[in-house]
Amino acid sequence: MDEVKEEHEAYRRRRNFLIDVGREQSRHFDKYILTLAAGTFGLSLLFVERIAPHLKDGTGWLLIAAWVAFGTSILSTLVSFLLSQESCSKEIEILDGKYRGDIKDEKKIKNNFVTWTKWLNRVSMILFIVGVIFLITFSALNFLL
Repeated sequence: MDEVKEEHEAYRRRRNFLIDVGREQSRHFDKYILTLAAGTFGLSLLFVERIAPHLKDGTGWLLIAAWVAFGTSILSTLVSFLLSQESCSKEIEILDGKYRGDIKDEKKIKNNFVTWTKWLNRVSMILFIVGVIFLITFSALNFLL
């Protein structure tokens, strides 16, 4: 009987952990997106304001490319957070099924939300770095040269 209680306690701890993770991601979601969006676009708009009268020919596309990269990075992050919440829900569903005995072999069940979340997080980081590179290049060509 103690083994059953230990298993139930482990189940309960794991389930509560997944619920807490989902809650924490939801809590930070708006703040993260707002900070990233305001920071990158605000910085680039500041560059445009200060450089606009002396913008060198052929450099405007770098700024547009930076904006596209930042915007797509933000969108990827937004979707990854939503998928991460779905991933936690799916893990709870799997955990509940295993505890009830509906699921015999947990390894046969795949949570595709995990794969998509990881992929989108990587894409978001790469696009953010690309945006920074475009913005630095744009700034260097217009400020320094």
